[in-house]
Parts: sequence; structure tokens; C-alpha cells
Amino acid sequence: MKKDWSAIRITLLLYLIVVVVPLNYYFTKKYFEGMQNDAATLNNLVFISGALPTLSNTEDLNERNTLISKIDSSLETVEQKFINFPPNKEYVNLFLADDVFNLFKQSYAELKESLKNAKEIKISADKTSIEINAFSKTAQEMMSYKIEVALDNLYISIAFTMLLIIVLIFVVRTYIRLQFFKHTIYDHETGLYNKKYFDSVLKKSQLLAVREDKPLSLLILFIANYNELSESSNKKELEKLATIFGHFFRHSDTVCRIEKDCFASITPDASLANIEKLLDKLQQEFKSKFSSDTIKINLCIGVATCTENSSISLLEEAKKNMQNCSVIKIGGAS
Repeated sequence: MKKDWSAIRITLLLYLIVVVVPLNYYFTKKYFEGMQNDAATLNNLVFISGALPTLSNTEDLNERNTLISKIDSSLETVEQKFINFPPNKEYVNLFLADDVFNLFKQSYAELKESLKNAKEIKISADKTSIEINAFSKTAQEMMSYKIEVALDNLYISIAFTMLLIIVLIFVVRTYIRLQFFKHTIYDHETGLYNKKYFDSVLKKSQLLAVREDKPLSLLILFIANYNELSESSNKKELEKLATIFGHFFRHSDTVCRIEKDCFASITPDASLANIEKLLDKLQQEFKSKFSSDTIKINLCIGVATCTENSSISLLEEAKKNMQNCSVIKIGGAS
């Protein structure tokens, strides 16, 4: 059976889109989760920056210990979500962020020591504020870079998906158009060309034959006992007959089913003598292929050749000649 590559391409594109769309969702979800982590980091840095002046100025020991505990917790969160899992490991300032963060931790440790000893508190507090601000600036730059990269990747992913969808739509439209064209010119039971296509080709072929002064012949095949073959139990015989008739002629010939019980072949560059020889060969082909079949098939065959001054159509002439021919009986083996 001939493969329909258009249908296969459509199926593959659908599978690809089914795979790509969840991937887009996954990356988008990861992107927003990363934004949430970054927002939490910035919130913690803002809190630390605001809490440090209060920490250095308060004299209440309980309040100071509470602030220290909260700052320590925020630092731990920043270290877990940002330092250990940075927004982009390839970012050029990653090592700078580590250095700045370590400087801040060192300054913060000195500030706590100063608070404990009640010495040089303002100097340590100012130094710690400078370090946290420097780290916050570096963190914001890294997060901005991460957002740019993530958005670029998201846009590329969306564009790729849209491109796949556009290609799918194009392939589907092409496939539908080809199928529509196929069903408008083919007989769905036999796969041969239909009457509409036959009329079009015969008209063009006659005009071409007359203009170029070349021979053109028409052979028609009529199934006299078509009603018997059209029964469900005998349909295979009808299909076999149509297949043999369709494969018998040249690629340049146009083989059609012009009625339920009538087939035709337009044979360009074939004179009357040639078409009569072809008729004899066709009879022998049918008798050979149906010699062992039990179903009887009665055939009538007529031929006609295109002439410039003919008063009737080539099809009518072939039908007229067919009426004067004897019935060809094939099959019926006992």
C-alpha cells in the first residue's frame, strides 16, 4: 500500500508540537520560580540594609538580639538561594558576587563583635552598610542579566513553537487541497480517473491531435453484467478488472472510469491499427488473468480514432463501434 507522506508529516509535526508545548510550559514555570527566588533575595537584602542602622543605634539588648537573629536568617536565605544557586552560573560577575558577599559577612561579623564589645560601632556599621549595598548592586545586575537571558530563551521557544504551528497549518492546508483535488478527479472505488477528468483530457487531447496532425485513439470497455459484479460478494472481481485495465496501458495514456459499468483509455499517438492490436492483447490479458475465476464477466469493447471532420464525438463513435462488436466472455471456470 502506498504511504501517504503528507499524513505522516502532519502526524510528526503534531507529535513535535505536543513535545515542545510542555517544554515551553516547563521553562516558563522555572523562569517564574526563579523570579520568585530573586524577589525573595532582594526583599531579604532590602531588609538587611534597613535593619543594619537600627541594629547599630539600638541599645536595647533584646531588640538587638532579635534583629541579629532576623539578619542571620535573611543572610542564610540569601546564601542558599542566591550564592549557592546563582541566577546564571556563566555570568561574568559571579566570582565578584562571592567576594562581595564574603566581605559583607566579614564586616557583619566585625559589627557584631563591635556591638558585643561596645567599640567602634559606627565605623563597623558604616563599613557593613557599604558592603551590603555593594552586594545588592551586584545581585541586581546578575538578576537583570538572568531576566534578559530567560526572556530571550522564552521568546525563541515561543517563536519556534509558532513556526511549527504555521508549518503544520501550511502542510494541513496543502494536504487538504491535494486530497480535495484527488477526490475531484479520481474514482474512489477503483482509483482511476473519473468522468470529469476524462472529459477534460479528451477535449484537450483532440485539439492537440488535430493541431499537430497526430493520431489519437479511444478504447472503451463496457461490463455487460455489471449488476452481478456490483454485489458485495463479487466486488473483488470488479476491482481486479479495474486494476488489470488500469495497468495494461502506457503511462502516457489516460485510463478512466466514465460510468459505473464503463471504463475508457485515451491513447495519444496510437493509430486505428495500433489500437486494434492493443484490443487483441487486452482480450488475451483478461482471458489469461481470469482463466481460473469462477465468476463470469461479459465485456464489450469499442475503439475509435480521432478525425478532423468527424460529425460525432470520439466517445460516441467508440460506443457505436462497441455495439457492432461481439461480447467477450471471461472467467466462469468450473
